[in-house]
Amino acid sequence: AVVSTQSTGTDQGGGEPPPPAYTGYSGKPPSYQDLPVKKVDLPPYSGDDSLESAESGPQNQRDRSYEYPEMMLTYEDLGTDSIFILCFLVCLLFNWIGYIICCCLFTSIAARCGALSGIGLNLIKMLIILRKCQFENPRLVQTQLYLQLHEFQYAALMILGLVTMFYGFLRYNTAKAQFNRQVLIPRYM
Repeated sequence: AVVSTQSTGTDQGGGEPPPPAYTGYSGKPPSYQDLPVKKVDLPPYSGDDSLESAESGPQNQRDRSYEYPEMMLTYEDLGTDSIFILCFLVCLLFNWIGYIICCCLFTSIAARCGALSGIGLNLIKMLIILRKCQFENPRLVQTQLYLQLHEFQYAALMILGLVTMFYGFLRYNTAKAQFNRQVLIPRYM
């Protein structure tokens, strides 16, 4: 049996008639002035939404309150305590390179806060090393002398390191508490 892809003028299946034959395009495309004007009726805009909410009734108001919910944290967004500790230690040991590695590899809140806390403690560690050790490198000796002459800047850097470290800890703990509250509260009341 040979199957023909060409159809005759009538369609025996009772479906749609065949499309019209293609005739080549002749002439220029129509100009914008020749096209018919389409009018679209837009709803009126009123800056006051209180009229809509009064007309919509209580059922529609309840649905509208969940139309744009607050950002809901997921377990993947939060991260775990082990990720927090891992990023904290990586940043503590590898300085700024560790911070960049943690921020590029991990996207969770735990990782970012652990990296921030690790950088804060790293700053404190480096200041203590500069203060207590004896160096032979002339630049490090110069830095040590500068920090001895400018106690205020040394103290300000120490406080900055402490604040950064505690900010990371507190931010992670508040994110964990928010996640725990979110898990306990049902989504739809």
